[in-house]
Amino acid sequence: MDENRAFLEVEDLTVHYTVGKETVEAVNHVSFQLQKGKTLGLVGETGAGKTTIAKSIMRILPVPPAVVKGGKIYLDGQETLGLDEKEMLKIRGNKVSMIFQDPMTALNPIMTVGSQISEVISLHKAVDKAGAKQEAIKMLEMVGIPADRYNEYPHQFSGGMKQRVVIAMALACQPDLLLADEPTTALDVTIQAQVLDMIADLREKNNTSMIMITHDLGVVARVCDDVAVVYAGEVIESGSKEDIFDHPTHPYTIGLFGALPKLTGDEKRLHPIDGLTPDPTHLPKGCKFHPRCPHATEECAKRDIPLKEITPGHTCRCIKAEEGAQK
Repeated sequence: MDENRAFLEVEDLTVHYTVGKETVEAVNHVSFQLQKGKTLGLVGETGAGKTTIAKSIMRILPVPPAVVKGGKIYLDGQETLGLDEKEMLKIRGNKVSMIFQDPMTALNPIMTVGSQISEVISLHKAVDKAGAKQEAIKMLEMVGIPADRYNEYPHQFSGGMKQRVVIAMALACQPDLLLADEPTTALDVTIQAQVLDMIADLREKNNTSMIMITHDLGVVARVCDDVAVVYAGEVIESGSKEDIFDHPTHPYTIGLFGALPKLTGDEKRLHPIDGLTPDPTHLPKGCKFHPRCPHATEECAKRDIPLKEITPGHTCRCIKAEEGAQK
């Protein structure tokens, strides 16, 4: 791998879903990079296109109705969208794995948890059945599950323990890139903290790159190095965690922080963003956020707004930011 090149590069990715006679514009010209060993947070409301981006990287989009309309994805310098399924099978699990949002649907209810992890190991490593079992037991213990639970079924585990099993499966072959799709959404706060600490420890131990998909800015602050804010299938602001938290620039990003409760100050009400996310089958012209934006002008609705670098490494898709960058 070229040391100057990012481990993951997504360039101009566009993904649409065809539903009857309508087209859902799920992801529109998304580009970002991720360095080896770093964590990128994808933040945004439900339906913004975050999971579609992750599934595009894994090449597990449902086809049909999904269609990759354009773009390229480079993983460790290798372009993956052009690979056939046989080649992708070698990459999934070995180079890239995914922790799915709902462990109930990610696990097979009629297979023991141990056999499901063993199956992953057998598919990607040259080990016999006994060797795969030993490695699966080691993975269970690594995520805090005793070896004697190897032969138990998913229904015998709590939600937090099931999520640990899913994490063990995703990390079984020590992938270089981990895609975590809201891995703590269904967990209570105490278990959420334990799971995040465990993911962080395992990531640091293996120098794993990670994309964390979440609605929770607290999770982003805890585990991410960089942040990309996604709205209506576009990256509307990106930068380091410090850029986004200390200097949010796009009105949508500012709105996300405004909707958070604060322990200091005497405000009695939160400040939610007005309106709803746009219908992805009929996205607004110009800036996709302008119908909800308190600072929108006529110009915002007339043309697409490009991402502009406002400070080194900090980009924003907004006319106000565009004007500021030109000064």
